Amino acid sequence: MLVTKFLVKWVIVLLRLPPWRLICALGIGASNWAYSADDGKVHIEVQVQATELEQPVDYFTSLLVLALNTSKADNEVIDIEFSERDYSQARWIHIAQNDTRALVIWTMTDKEREQQLRPIRIPLFKGLFGYRVFLIRAHEQARFNQIKTREDLAKLLAGQGTHWPDTPILQHNGLRVTTAETTESLFRMINAKRFDYFPRGISEAWFELAQRREKNLEVEANILLYYPTALYFFVNKKNEALAKRIEQGLEMLIDNGKFDEFFYNHPRVSSGLERLTNRHVIYLENPLLPDETPLANPRYWIDLNARNAQARQSIPTSHALHQ
Repeated sequence: MLVTKFLVKWVIVLLRLPPWRLICALGIGASNWAYSADDGKVHIEVQVQATELEQPVDYFTSLLVLALNTSKADNEVIDIEFSERDYSQARWIHIAQNDTRALVIWTMTDKEREQQLRPIRIPLFKGLFGYRVFLIRAHEQARFNQIKTREDLAKLLAGQGTHWPDTPILQHNGLRVTTAETTESLFRMINAKRFDYFPRGISEAWFELAQRREKNLEVEANILLYYPTALYFFVNKKNEALAKRIEQGLEMLIDNGKFDEFFYNHPRVSSGLERLTNRHVIYLENPLLPDETPLANPRYWIDLNARNAQARQSIPTSHALHQ
């Protein structure tokens, strides 16, 4: 009888727990990344793909820590462990597939990546990652002034990462692309005139030019490339407890407004948003977009129409394109 009463009480406690805490309480997937320390706290060790906090202002690791600290219990401490070295996207995906420790990577989604890893389907840039401007060599703007269509753009050569989902998306839409393994290699190649333009996300282009102090490159002035996509946190498929923690934290940040506060005030975002009005939009299809992408949920996506209501040209919202 005592055993039965105890089991009933235990089941009631479990049913009241959030999903990620229920998984932890059952001992699923958490034993290799949580431990009790001398300070009386339960320390949650989380590894990230970054080698350090990004300078001058970090985005991904900081947002991850914010989410994990929001969803953690009072007696828990989040310990971030940085990577000893940087790798290509393909290498990070391979590592995350085969490492069951609490490793978190961030990358653009596609069908293959969502089969390989566990996606946390909350867009880290609110869909802004699907809006692309071009890095070009300084004083070459005239080459782009008459480009209005995909066919016009196909006359020029783009540079992209070998294993980036963007590459097959551009190729699917008839655009010419040359590739390199790393972003650093692509910057060297465009400076060496190996290709004509380097499509970069709104959260990347101006931020990277300022960060790198590039004097020979500039952002093309008139064109905005668009294809629906999202950049997510990903973990190993066996780390469901960690995935639930991150998911719960991000949802809580959206609910209390802190996600938008972080997003809109970050230099990665603010440096690009203010420069988006009056651009000619070239639309591309994304055949790699998973069916599970939450395009119909407006809480996850930026509404550029609302933010650019005074602009002469309307810019599509990520979710409105697919209603």
